Amino acid sequence: MIHRTINALVHVFGRLQGRYVVSPLDKERGDVPGWVMITLMTAVIVVLIWGIASTQLTDLLNNAFGRVTKQAG
Repeated sequence: MIHRTINALVHVFGRLQGRYVVSPLDKERGDVPGWVMITLMTAVIVVLIWGIASTQLTDLLNNAFGRVTKQAG
């Protein structure tokens, strides 16, 4: 399931990257599509990690906050 999802995302990002190629003559445009790709890929990675390990991450954060509040009090 995860393997198919990753393959689909790689395919979509590859197509988006090909669609937003900046011409060398268009120097004023900047690298906005590159930053959009980085932002989208980061969001997808966070969602995938959170979907796979949400209970473990929640327990980890609760334990960390619990230790901080016990030391403060």
